[in-house]
Amino acid sequence: MTDDDAGPVGRAAVRRRPGWVDAVDDRPVLLVVLGMLLFSLGPVLVGVSTGSGAVLSFYRLWIGAAVLGVAVLWRRRSHPLVVSRRGWRWAALAGVAFGTHQLLFMVAIKATSVVDVTLMQVIAPVLVGVLARVLFGERPGAAFRLWSALAVAGAGVVVVAGTAGPDGEPAGMALALANVVFGAFYVVWSKRAMSHIGALPFLFGVGVVAASTVSVYVLLAGEPVAAVAGRDVLIAAAIAVVPGVLGHFLTTYPLSRVPANIPPVVQLAMPFIAGGLAWLLLGERITWLHVLGGTLSIAGVVGALLSPGGRRLREASRAGAQQPVGRSSGTGRTRT
Repeated sequence: MTDDDAGPVGRAAVRRRPGWVDAVDDRPVLLVVLGMLLFSLGPVLVGVSTGSGAVLSFYRLWIGAAVLGVAVLWRRRSHPLVVSRRGWRWAALAGVAFGTHQLLFMVAIKATSVVDVTLMQVIAPVLVGVLARVLFGERPGAAFRLWSALAVAGAGVVVVAGTAGPDGEPAGMALALANVVFGAFYVVWSKRAMSHIGALPFLFGVGVVAASTVSVYVLLAGEPVAAVAGRDVLIAAAIAVVPGVLGHFLTTYPLSRVPANIPPVVQLAMPFIAGGLAWLLLGERITWLHVLGGTLSIAGVVGALLSPGGRRLREASRAGAQQPVGRSSGTGRTRT
């Protein structure tokens, strides 16, 4: 059902919200930033678990899918849900990508460290940028790409630090890289889906498909799902609710109004937040190569955002936030 299908009364009911909610809603980049802050808790929670990454991913995804299913049923009682067959197809495709990304992410953390895996995220803007140009025609410009190249150089330093440092392992860093690739596809496919389905039902569909994808791996690999410790189930539940449901909703909901290049750039703050928490809580070491690589990458990202192309991207997100509610060409706001 779309907003148009709900009729004038339904649309008016959807619009009647507190002023502070509209104020936040009209700042889509802020929502992405809030989502990134919640995401930063995920790697640390994975690091304190004792089970395998695959088992933790299995429980995290199924718990998250259950929570989202309840949220969809609750939301449906008072608000129309925006769904379509094409939207469900995008949710299924994105779900496979996300399930693979989530599995690789958790297995990589177990194989190397929180700092190494989160710092690998610095190459995500480059991968998403390439995909966004192909799928959405986003062309930030030469300056944006040159600054992004500096971020890539920093990522190269991070890889060296991970493979040569006391914590990093080559296999773990390779898994971390593959995790970023699948995560990039998830971002651009999620943005494409927002024209055909609301954020909440989309995330529910993604959660079910992602959990099913990981379940196939767990079954084939013979992972000891039944022997999981109760503490790890609680950790999986915390990951599912905080960075999973809340974090993903905050970053997915504004995707119809935010250029695809913006979310991965914002998430480059994650390595420093998650790495700092890992240092404080888990005692993981941060070498000078990690710091150097992270500094180069962040400098490249800041330069990219301040470049003419970066300013155009930010202006596009502000313009998208001011579009009226209802059906549009695919970039308008969707209420769910």
